[in-house]
Amino acid sequence: MKSLKLVIINALTLIVGLGLMSGSLSTKSAKAAKLETVPSIQVSKLGNYKGQYLTVMYAVGSRPFISTDASQLNISQVKESRTVYITGDNVTLPQVQVEKEGFRPSYNIVVFVVSPQQNYSWVNADGTAPQGMPTTSNRLTNKISAINKSDVDSFVSSKGDKAVMPVELK
Repeated sequence: MKSLKLVIINALTLIVGLGLMSGSLSTKSAKAAKLETVPSIQVSKLGNYKGQYLTVMYAVGSRPFISTDASQLNISQVKESRTVYITGDNVTLPQVQVEKEGFRPSYNIVVFVVSPQQNYSWVNADGTAPQGMPTTSNRLTNKISAINKSDVDSFVSSKGDKAVMPVELK
């Protein structure tokens, strides 16, 4: 009889424990998203592009193995995007919060695109559009450049996330 009670108590403990772990017995149903802070970025060498638009995409993508040309990037997902009007040689973009998804990186590349029109839309070389990027007919570019997340991480580790990261379009 004692062993039957012990089995029942252990079974109930297991059921309640699993219920608590799965959240089915919890009153909280939503978890807060994990956000990664990207520092403010000051983009310079824009003087020749006055009157155009700078679109900055915080994205998940890859570079071709052989090429270093930024226009040959393959972007699978755009996590955040900002577009600003270029009025001078420098443009400062505010700090951005990029959402993380589990163990995947929040972003691994920051892409800078100068376009004569405001509503720029990235299309990969194979004709696919990245997830999270609105599709428009504007694919006109005058300049494309990119930096890796490792560059941003190095800057943040040495200067902090409140400092403004300088980037020159090359």
